[in-house]
Amino acid sequence: MKKVFVALMVMVMMMGILTFTGCKSKSEPTDTDTDTSTEADADTDADADADADADADADADVEQVEYKIGMIPKFTGVDYFIAVENGAKKAAADLGVELDWQGDASGQESAAKQQAYIQTFIDKEYDAILISALDASSYAETLRQARKAGIKIITWDADVEADARDYFINQVKNETIGTTMMEGLAGDIGAVDGSIAVISSDPNASNQNAWIKAIQDEYASGKYANLTMHDEIIYAGNNQAEADTKVNTLMVQNPEIKGIFALSSMATPATFKAIDDLGLAKGSIAIAGLGVPVTAKAAMEEGTIKSVILWQPYDLGYLSVEFTVDLLNGDVDESAMEYVSSLSGTSQCDDMMYEDAHVIIDDHQVILGKPVIFTMDRLDFFKGYPDADSGLK
Repeated sequence: MKKVFVALMVMVMMMGILTFTGCKSKSEPTDTDTDTSTEADADTDADADADADADADADADVEQVEYKIGMIPKFTGVDYFIAVENGAKKAAADLGVELDWQGDASGQESAAKQQAYIQTFIDKEYDAILISALDASSYAETLRQARKAGIKIITWDADVEADARDYFINQVKNETIGTTMMEGLAGDIGAVDGSIAVISSDPNASNQNAWIKAIQDEYASGKYANLTMHDEIIYAGNNQAEADTKVNTLMVQNPEIKGIFALSSMATPATFKAIDDLGLAKGSIAIAGLGVPVTAKAAMEEGTIKSVILWQPYDLGYLSVEFTVDLLNGDVDESAMEYVSSLSGTSQCDDMMYEDAHVIIDDHQVILGKPVIFTMDRLDFFKGYPDADSGLK
């Protein structure tokens, strides 16, 4: 009996120990178990975060392509092209692309130098080349080879042969410039008889040649019987000293001249200077000048000229880069007759607005807008010169 009792007691004690141990393992995990579990969870979370970051980086690489764009002006350090440069660089910053503005810092530009810049951009495999051409033909074949290599060629301000580029960003329709300038000059001269002369920069300047033809076509309409067109186009060159000399000579040798078309940024101030140097009365020579209005301010204040005609070079630079990026992205319908940019429907000058879309005309010309007649009360609306933010505040 005593042996049975002892056996029963041993069994009860063993059951108690097992129960106690089992409860502890379920309700009170050890420190080691807790640390191991926490570290495992942390590792899992870190791996998930790393995967998410890698996915985000991969998406960014797909969505954010940084194009390399080379842009070549006719000249550097000139008020007009400074404004273009400021607009182009703003567009590049807004759109996240690399823009390489290339020109001769001394201002002694040539078609041969422009061709060298083009070749450099080709060798570096740039995605697009944007150029204001000094010569429409001399490096057209180089541009054709660039196109065959898959590089987009966009001309702006001054064009090349049409089959050597993809698009031309033209500041205005050429015929609009001809009509605006001819009507304006004739209005300033009035009913008096006299001759009128055209001053350009260079016989190879394709944009100015187009404007000359438009002026001549408007003159030939028969509406200007009191005026005689001077039989020679005066090419005043591409530096200010040369322009000053040639315009002065023109006016000395042809005192019957009553009006001048000044078609370059150097011809317009050269005409102002000739009037002063020859002691002519302010307003005695009517001037239809294309020029940066800020530069013409003193002449306007003195009465030498009533206004200058231009557009917004800053916007020309911006549009050229924006259009190029859309073209590279495949967002331009090559059969379309219009193009909507971030400038569309916004202010061109004061209360003068851009149309809701830029017109695309023959030979893939994208038109920035209409010419602006800058009078004294519009000078502060000229964009991008003398400071990068001028006219934008």
